[in-house]
Amino acid sequence: MNFDEYKIEFLNSLRADASVNNTDTASQFLDYTFSLLQDMNIIDDPNRTFFGKSNRKNRIMQIDGYSYDYADNSLSLFILDFEDLRDRDNLTNSYIDTLTGRLSAFLEEACYGRLSEYCDDSDEILKIATQIKYRIDTDDDIKKILKIKMHIISNAKLSPLVKVLKTGDFHGIIVDIQLWTLDRLFDIAMASNNEPIVINMPDFGVEGLPCLKADMSQGATYEAYLAIIPGKLLSDIYIKHGSRLLEGNVRSFLSSRGNVNKSIRNTIIKEPTNFFTYNNGIALTSSSVSVEKKGNILLITRIEDLQIINGGQTTASLANAVLKKDNQDLNNIFVPLKLTVIPYKNEGFLEDTYHDMIQKISKYANSQNKVTDADFFSNSPFHIIMEKMSKKYFAPPVNGKPYPTIWYYERSRGKYEQEQFKLTKSERDKFSLKSPKEQVITKEKLAKYMNAMDCLPYIVSQGSNNNMKEFGNKINKIYQLDKEKFNEAYFHKAVCAAIIFTEVDKLVVKQPWYQKGGYKLNIVPYTIAKIFSSIPNGKAINFDMIWKKQALYPSFVVEAEKIMKLTNDFIVNSGGVIVTEYCKSKDTWEKFRNIPYRISNEYYNDLIDEVEILVEQDRAKKEEHFNSGIDVEIQVVKYGSDYWNRLLQEGTKKKLLDETEISLLVLGSRIGSPNARVPSLAQAKRMMLIRKKLDEEGIIV
Repeated sequence: MNFDEYKIEFLNSLRADASVNNTDTASQFLDYTFSLLQDMNIIDDPNRTFFGKSNRKNRIMQIDGYSYDYADNSLSLFILDFEDLRDRDNLTNSYIDTLTGRLSAFLEEACYGRLSEYCDDSDEILKIATQIKYRIDTDDDIKKILKIKMHIISNAKLSPLVKVLKTGDFHGIIVDIQLWTLDRLFDIAMASNNEPIVINMPDFGVEGLPCLKADMSQGATYEAYLAIIPGKLLSDIYIKHGSRLLEGNVRSFLSSRGNVNKSIRNTIIKEPTNFFTYNNGIALTSSSVSVEKKGNILLITRIEDLQIINGGQTTASLANAVLKKDNQDLNNIFVPLKLTVIPYKNEGFLEDTYHDMIQKISKYANSQNKVTDADFFSNSPFHIIMEKMSKKYFAPPVNGKPYPTIWYYERSRGKYEQEQFKLTKSERDKFSLKSPKEQVITKEKLAKYMNAMDCLPYIVSQGSNNNMKEFGNKINKIYQLDKEKFNEAYFHKAVCAAIIFTEVDKLVVKQPWYQKGGYKLNIVPYTIAKIFSSIPNGKAINFDMIWKKQALYPSFVVEAEKIMKLTNDFIVNSGGVIVTEYCKSKDTWEKFRNIPYRISNEYYNDLIDEVEILVEQDRAKKEEHFNSGIDVEIQVVKYGSDYWNRLLQEGTKKKLLDETEISLLVLGSRIGSPNARVPSLAQAKRMMLIRKKLDEEGIIV
C-alpha cells in the first residue's frame, strides 16, 4: 500500500465510522489519533475538551484535548487541524506557528486566570484551566509540570520545507512541539504502529559513548555493552524523548507512584560526585547500535529502538534536577549502564522471540523493585491464549452474511493493519470481510470492556495504565489457580463484553440530550456497571443470545438508554470537580451504585438463571482440559530437538537439574531422530515445567 492508497482508504474509513457512530470525521480522526498515541505509550488518559474563542488582543485561543504524564511530569495540549478532503494544502511552518499560537494563547489566559472573561462560570474549561495553573505553579514534586508538549494533529501532509521545529518556554518551562500529520501516521502504520526512538550521539553534543563490549559465548542471540554515561547526557536524552524511553512496565511503575526519589535527589544536589557509587545503574535494550573505534576506545555513536528496562527513576530524577534547576549542569555525575542489543531484524530471529526476550529482561531487571505481576500483564501468556481462541472460535454469520467472522485479538500492537499492507486491494477487501475492523480487540480495549462489566467504571475512567493493572491482577490470579478457565465460554463472554461496550457507546451519541463534546468516555462504563449491578441475585445477562445475534437484544437497549440518561445527570452534578476527575473516584461509583433503580419487566424476562452460565462454563472447561493436553504434546515436539538440547546443556552447566529432569531433556533432544520415542502427555507436561523452572532462573534459549 502506498501513501496515496492509504490516504483514500483512511479518509473513507473515517467517514464510514462517523456515519456509524453518528458523529463527524474530524471527531473520528481525533479519536483515532488519541488511541494510536496511547497504544504507542506517548500519552496516557487523554481528555477531549474543545474551547475556541478570541481573547481581548484578538488572538484565537483553541484547545481540543489535554493529558498529564506523571512518569515525566509533562502536560500535553492538543489542537486539531482537520479538513474532510482527500487533497489539501501541506502543513507549513507559518501554519504550525499559527496553531501553536492558539494553544499558547489559551495557556496564557488560563495561567493568568483570565479565562472566565470569555465563558460562563459553569463551563468545564474553567476547572481545567484552574487545574493546569495549579500544576504549573505548585511545588508538589508529583503534580508539578516540568515540560509542556504541544501536539498538532493534522490530516495534512507535512511540507518538505519544514526542517526544524521551534522550541521555547512558558514561565520557564520547556515547550516542545510534536506533529502528527497524515504522512507520519502512514509511516507509523507501515512500521507496525511503532516509531522507534533513535539516539544519534552527535545530536547531543558528544562524539560517542565510550564502552566495553562483552565477549559473549557462541550461539548468543544478543550483544551486550557496559558503559558509564554522563548524567547530563542521560538527562538530555530523557528530556527530549520523555517517558517513551521507558519500557511499558517501568512507565506504569513510575506513573502510579510519582517519579521523584528523595534520596536520589539529595545525592544530585548535595553529593554529586558520589552519585556513581550510590547508584545501582540503569539497564537498557536496543535493536541496533553503531560503534566506532577511536584509537583504543570503542564508542557507541547511535542507538536504535532504545528502551529503559531498569533505572527509570534514576533517569527521571536527573532530568527533574535539570528542569527544576536543582543542578542544571549535572557536573561530576555519572551512571553505570548496561546495554543489551537484540537484533530482531536478523534472519531467523522472530519478532515474537524478540519481544519475549525484552519482557524477560524487564522482569528480571526489576525483580528487586516493588513491581507486581500486574505491572507485567502486557507480557502475560493469557494474551497468547486469547489470540489462539480468536482464530479458533468464529462468530456466527449475521445480517444476511453467508459466512462466519473473526473477532481479531491483537496481541501485538498494529498486527491487524500490518497483516494487510502486503495484500492487494481485492485481498484486503476479503481480509476485512472475514476480520472486520470493528471486530478488532486490543489488550487495552479488553481490559476496559471487562472492567466495565465487572462494575469498575471508576477504574475504566482512570486511563489505560490503571485499567490494565486492575484487569491484570484478576487475570493473573485466575491463571495461577486454573488457566483452563480461559476457554470457549470465556472467549464468548469477552466478545459479548466488547459488543455491549461498543453498542452502548454508539447509543450514547444518538440520544437527544447528548451534546457534542459530552462525557461519553465516562457515561459508557458507568452505564454498563449500573446495568450489571442491578441484576437480581441468581440471574444473569443472556450472553448466548448476544453471541448468536452479535448484537444487543431490544430490552437491553431500552434499559441502557434509560440508565445512560440517569448516568449523565448524575456525573455532571460533580460539585465543582472536573467531571472526568470526579468519575475516577471509587466513592463516586458507590454513590451512583446506591441510587435506587428498578429494572423493567421486559429486561427481567430476558435474563437467564445464573446456573445456566455455570453449566456452560463447566462444559467449556472440561473441553479445554482435554484440548490442552493435546496442545502440550504438540508444543513439546514443535520446540524441536535443538531447543531441548540447549536447555539440557545450560541447565546442566548451572547444576539446576536432577536426574529425572536430565533424562526428560535428553528425551526431548532426540525428537525427530530415527526410532526416537515421542514424549507422553505426562512427560510433555513435566518438560514444560522444567522449561518454566529454567526460564525463572534466567536461562533464555
